[in-house]
Amino acid sequence: MTSVESKEARDQAGRWLDEGQRLLNVLLTVVSDYDRLNDRVDAVEQENERLRGLVYENEQLRHRLEAAERERDRLLDEMARRMDELERGQREREEIADRLSQFVNDVMLRLRPQQA
Repeated sequence: MTSVESKEARDQAGRWLDEGQRLLNVLLTVVSDYDRLNDRVDAVEQENERLRGLVYENEQLRHRLEAAERERDRLLDEMARRMDELERGQREREEIADRLSQFVNDVMLRLRPQQA
């Protein structure tokens, strides 16, 4: 090997070492990015699990709310029926009181001595 070939071989080896160092740095960056992204994926998966739990809880609360609204509607209907019954009973009592009052007035008129 001549000195020119030897110099070219050294230069080539130097370029390969430089290129190898650059590629090693790129590889280390890629591995670091992969680890960072993998950690991020784990964090996102945990957040997704937490959110799934919240969605489930929200669905349960929505079902409970719907059941409570149905119960409220049923109770409002029942209350309206009871109020109607109460009003009907009040009217019946007033009618009975009016008839009784009229009856007592009629009896009182008949029991009074007639003035001639």
